[in-house]
Amino acid sequence: MGRLLRRLFQRRTSDAGRMSLGAGTALCFTGIFALVTGVQVVSTADVGTAGGGFRSGDIPYHAADIPPGSLVDCGTAGRVTELTCNAYRTILANYPEFDRPGWRGCLRTGDSGDHGAGKACDFMTNVNGSRGTAEQNALGFDLARWLMANHEQMGIKYLIWHQRIWNPGPGFRDPPCVDETRPETFAQSCWRLMEDRGSNTQNHYDHVHVSFLH
Repeated sequence: MGRLLRRLFQRRTSDAGRMSLGAGTALCFTGIFALVTGVQVVSTADVGTAGGGFRSGDIPYHAADIPPGSLVDCGTAGRVTELTCNAYRTILANYPEFDRPGWRGCLRTGDSGDHGAGKACDFMTNVNGSRGTAEQNALGFDLARWLMANHEQMGIKYLIWHQRIWNPGPGFRDPPCVDETRPETFAQSCWRLMEDRGSNTQNHYDHVHVSFLH
């Protein structure tokens, strides 16, 4: 009996050691990957769920504290307003899926609207001009809800997504409807339907547009 118990104990100890070694190897790999590439390995299990996953919700500025008018060089965003630059960096920090060439952009030279003035950004849910997959659209709705929930602190003038606009800025004061901003309730939400502009891109089916107050 004593010999049997000793053998069971030795086997469990050996198994625990192998498990610890495996966990340590995974952690070591994650650390080396981050060190070499500069990219943090994050869990995407909750992508597309409002407030879930790795959305920290950290917004390190308040629009009321940023003076209007001044333009700054903002890396991949181009030369945009200081408010837009702060918002752009904050969005990418919370939604790193968009932080790759072709999937985000702000300044659009020659544009007579907010893009040309450095006061707007687009975040692409797909780049093939389609209406997107269920997963791609879920990410867009997630971003839209997050921006709506934080619009005052971030200085958002209006959002456009899936041929609808939501404008909490001066002259409109649309109320937030974060919980209703889902594919199945979108038509009945506080977002207002826009005219058909002729394509999925022009109708904002492939990207979320964000304009800022200044």
